[in-house]
This record gives sequence, C-alpha cells and structure tokens, in this order.
Amino acid sequence: MSVKRRERVAEAIREALAEILRRVKDPRVGMAGVTSVELSPDMRHARVRISVIGDDETRRRTMEGLERARGFIRSELGRAIRLRHVPELDFRLDESAAYSVRIAQLLREIRAREGGSAGAGAGGDEPARPQPGSPASPALEAPESRPGDAGGVAGPAEAAGRDPAEGASGEGEEGAR
Repeated sequence: MSVKRRERVAEAIREALAEILRRVKDPRVGMAGVTSVELSPDMRHARVRISVIGDDETRRRTMEGLERARGFIRSELGRAIRLRHVPELDFRLDESAAYSVRIAQLLREIRAREGGSAGAGAGGDEPARPQPGSPASPALEAPESRPGDAGGVAGPAEAAGRDPAEGASGEGEEGAR
C-alpha cells in the first residue's frame, strides 16, 4: 500500500471523525477533538489521537464515552468514507495540547518572576541572576570578535600573519586596483 495513499486516507478519516464526534449524543464526548490518525499498513487498524479540554476526570470520562460509542462511530465512518474495510478504531488520549498549555503557563510564570525581580532583588525567593553578557557573568560572555574574524576560526590571511582586510596579495586596497 502506498504511503501517500495511507496518509490521504488517514487525513480523510480524521476529518470525518471530527464531524462524527460532533454528532455523538453522549454528553461525556463534549469537548473532544481529533488531533491525528495513524493507519496500519493494511489500513485495518487506526490509532486515533484525541485531545480533550478539561481536567483529568473530564479526560477519563471522555475516553469512556468514546469507547462506549466506538461501534456507532465506526459505522458512521463507514458511511462517510468509502473503504472496503472500515478500520478498527483505537482511541488514545493526546497529551500534547495539555503539555503545551503547561509549558506556556510555566513561561508566563518565569516572565512574571523575572519582570518583578528586574529591580535589585525585588524580594523574590531566589537571588536575582545576572543576565547573559553582563559583567557579573564572565563565563557567559561572548568571546571578543574582530572585524574579519570568523568566530575564532583563522582564515588563510590570518594564518599567514597578514591583516584580512589587505586581501590575498598582501598589498592592501591600493595594490589590488
């Protein structure tokens, strides 16, 4: 089976399942969204990643509702997409949305803490850390660079002991004309 065909069918299944989930009457399936569908090579099994907005209890109830409605969802999928065999559906909770929300929350907390402690020790629990490149943190300073310096890598002119601005002939700009 072609990988491209399998990807197209998986995308069609994802779109159809998103529509079908809106029609499921089970109240536990309320705020569920289909994030991805992975098909087996023979297209008989589909792993469906579900994203649920809410706490752990809401996620657990939603997954129970999906398991109970699996037969209805599969039969509706067979009506929506014409395939010889409608794949068996394996619903999996997708934690990536919750993970990204948690990361965003942590970043906001860090920014608020750094914004509030930007003054001289604004009373936070931690001492104010020096910013990279400040004189108080010499280990984090960037090495000094000169014009023509390629990040500490010596070019052919520098290796020969000449100024790189002089050019390859070593005569400077006047002799290069």
